[in-house]
Amino acid sequence: MSNIETKLKNLISVTKALRAEDGCPWDKKQTFETLRTYIIEEAYEVIEAIHRQDNSDLLEETGDLLLQVLFISNIAEEKGLFNLEDVIAGLSEKLIRRHPHVFGNKTVKNDKEALELWNEQKSLESKDKDNEVSKILPSLIRAIEISKLFNKKGLDFSSEKEVIEKLQSEIKEFEDASSEGNLRNIEEELGDVLFTIANLCRIKNVNPEIALNFSSDKFKKRAEIFLKLKNEGISDNEAWENAKLVLKKSGD
Repeated sequence: MSNIETKLKNLISVTKALRAEDGCPWDKKQTFETLRTYIIEEAYEVIEAIHRQDNSDLLEETGDLLLQVLFISNIAEEKGLFNLEDVIAGLSEKLIRRHPHVFGNKTVKNDKEALELWNEQKSLESKDKDNEVSKILPSLIRAIEISKLFNKKGLDFSSEKEVIEKLQSEIKEFEDASSEGNLRNIEEELGDVLFTIANLCRIKNVNPEIALNFSSDKFKKRAEIFLKLKNEGISDNEAWENAKLVLKKSGD
């Protein structure tokens, strides 16, 4: 048995011991439903470690994310649904099936063609789910997935310029709704603005959750510096601009 196999076997044993009769009371109470929050949190912490380029933290957070996979597999095994071996086998088969240019006789010239081949194979496997997009996804990600779905069916913007023009149009409609003061219309028009922004993210291949979190962090840092400078008697405008310069010098 190789070193990695030994370590994985030991890790599986540890996670199962946590849920054994004499294990940890908290771990024994966990279910598929309770794990949902932790799965999301751990995934975002992995993303945060990547963003900070903190490889030590990335190592730890990757382990925490793996723990959630093991817990799901263990709970499923306890229920007689599936086990980790099934998860691994299913993933291996899927990767081979969706990479016929690596494991079969197909050829691709670049990453774009490889992705198209993956999606082509995926559509063959998921005919019953062709029009389904999970409502559990973060709203902006779900908007992108819905856009991708109908993009495959021929409904899409013709260019990035057209999306920006659409965004400007939606902002104007929001301004009109806002001036009327109708909350329902304001909500609808703001939703249209966000949906159009999601399309812009899709076209530019930007994950809106990551982009927005980055901007939120940047604003938070700038606001903290602003408040500190303001307390020193500097005017609001000067404090805000100085805070921007401080962040720029620090590389943030």
